[in-house]
Amino acid sequence: MNYLAHFFLAGNNDGLIVGNLLADFVKGNKYRELPESIQRGVELHRSIDKFTDTHDEVEKTKIRLREKYRKYSPVISDVFYDYILGINWLEYSQIPLKEFSKNIYQTLNKYQHSFPLQAQLMVGYMSKNDWLYHYSTFYGIEMALKGLTRRASFETNMYEAIEDLKRDHKIIELEFKPFFNDLMNHVQKEIEKY
Repeated sequence: MNYLAHFFLAGNNDGLIVGNLLADFVKGNKYRELPESIQRGVELHRSIDKFTDTHDEVEKTKIRLREKYRKYSPVISDVFYDYILGINWLEYSQIPLKEFSKNIYQTLNKYQHSFPLQAQLMVGYMSKNDWLYHYSTFYGIEMALKGLTRRASFETNMYEAIEDLKRDHKIIELEFKPFFNDLMNHVQKEIEKY
């Protein structure tokens, strides 16, 4: 899953929100140096990713993308799923997406001084350009895919995937919904362990 889903699944818990962000910036067991509440967020992020990577419905989405995008198909499907979550936001949350996004940026900004520099820069771009809200638009997804293309280790045509989303978003939505219900149940069980 991508940022919007990770933050949504973290609930209204600062540690889980911050940890879900920092999971992309701390490798291996380095996260054990973070405060315990943020460690739980990193662990939750990793659990979400593992669950997502092995779900049958997600595999259907990745298979459609694999021939054209190869190893980047999981990354693209994560971005696509944030779009589907965004356009169906009010099915999952009583808080409007714009307000939710603003609340997440406020939470991240509160802790940003302790983030690695790369994470600080990303949070700045994220909040300035309101990535979370714009994941609910084709424009926002196109910008996200162009950003991923620029940062990719190998030459890739990920930016072209916006056309796949425009063509297949109804099919992807049918795959997303049962998967996301399963994922929410999984996350609830994980959070209850804390």
